[in-house]
Amino acid sequence: MTPGKGELRDAMRARCRAEPAASRAAASDAVCRKLADREEVRRAIAERRPIAAYLAIGNELSVDGFIMSVARQPGASLATPRWNGTAYELAAVRESDGPMVAGPLGIREPGPSAPTVDPASVAVWIVPGLAFTADGLRLGHGGGWYDRLLAAAAPDSAKLGVAYDFQVVPGIPAEPHDVRMTAVVTPGVSVTAQSMV
Repeated sequence: MTPGKGELRDAMRARCRAEPAASRAAASDAVCRKLADREEVRRAIAERRPIAAYLAIGNELSVDGFIMSVARQPGASLATPRWNGTAYELAAVRESDGPMVAGPLGIREPGPSAPTVDPASVAVWIVPGLAFTADGLRLGHGGGWYDRLLAAAAPDSAKLGVAYDFQVVPGIPAEPHDVRMTAVVTPGVSVTAQSMV
């Protein structure tokens, strides 16, 4: 039987909190290497299309190493979520716009001078979550912020969930508005939702 969303969120939050800092750092490094090696990412950089990535909070796996490696690529275009007063939008990550600032929820984000990025233009999304299924369902933190951003994504964009191996679970209660991931990238065996391998 599939647990309810609240029960699953509580269990995953507790499990993530229990991960030692060294284990989290090693898992983050492994995920960043895997993301950088993905064909969708290399193609987006070559085509100069935006890649949207999250900035970790709390016990989430960090993709900062991936962001830094992409930022060094000529022609790369990066974006991260930024609070606009009513919702999250995407904003460009550019050295010329200065350092990241703390948003109202304590999440790092580009400063106010960074231009917005149209979600429909994004080629690859790097998406956090508390749990994922092998066929691409995602359980977020409950605010619906990423669901709303992903609702505006291009249908052919790659949506890569990032998780510990233990965050890939047999089932998650699904809702009609849920956007499925193309693949789930973990430190161990990553799964491609379309082929379920």
